Amino acid sequence: MSEYGFDPNWSDEQTRLALIAQCYDPATIALLTRLGVDPGWKCLEVGAGNGSMSRWLRDRVGPSGRVVVVDIDTRFVSNEPGIDARQADILTHGLEADAFDLVCCRNVLHHLAGKQVLALKRMKAALRPGGVLVAEEPYFGAMLASRTPAWVATWRGFFAAMPHADCMSAVDLASALHAAGLADIQASGTAAIIRGGTREAELFRLTIEAVRDRVPPEADVDAGIALLRDPVSLEPGIVMYAAWGRRAQ
Repeated sequence: MSEYGFDPNWSDEQTRLALIAQCYDPATIALLTRLGVDPGWKCLEVGAGNGSMSRWLRDRVGPSGRVVVVDIDTRFVSNEPGIDARQADILTHGLEADAFDLVCCRNVLHHLAGKQVLALKRMKAALRPGGVLVAEEPYFGAMLASRTPAWVATWRGFFAAMPHADCMSAVDLASALHAAGLADIQASGTAAIIRGGTREAELFRLTIEAVRDRVPPEADVDAGIALLRDPVSLEPGIVMYAAWGRRAQ
């Protein structure tokens, strides 16, 4: 994942990651709870963000459980009690085989354009038979359906700044799990409308600012950022897809 599109050293990256957690953790927690994550579970999280879900998993599984985190940058989860943080690339580093009740990832696979199924196969191999794999991914295509030219132009500029990411691949998430050999696959999706001036709008503003130096000069992202600051503005946001399946017994 050396082509990951965001710089962990960027001055506002920790704020951006915290906003991702605030906006999306509730849905992830609800899904993992529904799937039965309980005390004693052995869990692997791939890509920890700011560590909010790692800490939730640790507290959920308790001392009889286990939480391992694999990320290319573990600075936000290192030295956390009860979390085994490992700096590693899911595409190249070995994982424990047949070891986990749960493997989960969020906002990871679209950064692995063309290699999503390979990553999922490696995650599947880390599951014990009967274990569950949960993946959540954002679909950015709804932004392009807006009738506001400045909104569309801003996101086209963002896509151009992320040449190694596939911001449309979430629609194939369930199919990718199937191709990776998971069974009993289910999926869901939640669409968002972004109102300017909200917490969600600030997340998207920072997401654009994080890659601004790579946006083509002809893309007027300032107009899109103005929409994100305008409380009257209502524009299509991402559709967050989730898919989950089990390793066959």
